[in-house]
Amino acid sequence: MIIKYLNFVFDLSIVNEEELLALKKPIIDACIKSAKKNGWSDAMGILRGTLFLESEPMSLDMLAEKTGYSKTTVRSNMNFLENLGMAIRIVGPVGKQHSYKQHRYALETDTEAMRPVVLSAAKDEIHSILQALNQIEKNLENHSAEAQEMSTIMAKTRQFYEEMDKILELINQYTLKELIEILEKNKK
Repeated sequence: MIIKYLNFVFDLSIVNEEELLALKKPIIDACIKSAKKNGWSDAMGILRGTLFLESEPMSLDMLAEKTGYSKTTVRSNMNFLENLGMAIRIVGPVGKQHSYKQHRYALETDTEAMRPVVLSAAKDEIHSILQALNQIEKNLENHSAEAQEMSTIMAKTRQFYEEMDKILELINQYTLKELIEILEKNKK
């Protein structure tokens, strides 16, 4: 949709592929950063970012051509994004005879479908920190002076992460529209 808008605003003869890529660069960079933060490959971030501003689903060939990755790399990364719930695969006929079906990919844009992906990443981090705090408390059981000082710090940290966990549990009980409605109604 944005690319259609950009193509409308900037005559296609004026905005070439390089200029469109430059316009997309901030979202591609953000997707690469997000991929790295999650321990995923740069390719996953680049593919996700490439799909971000496309008005139509893209085939493996198109994604490979735009990103410079092999079709194998594109396929495996797109399968991963699809399994995460961040991308969707669309299978449809190609050509006039419609005898050949092609897989095309688009980003998932349904907010309710994306919510579990986002919440899962946040919950994973919270649970990882809480497990680490449990391990530290266990390790400090035999240390007296250091343990008391660290226990005070850890209690504040634990409270924060436990409250965040509770917030995520509550968020998971409502749709995004319901949450927005509830929060806006209760704004002071």
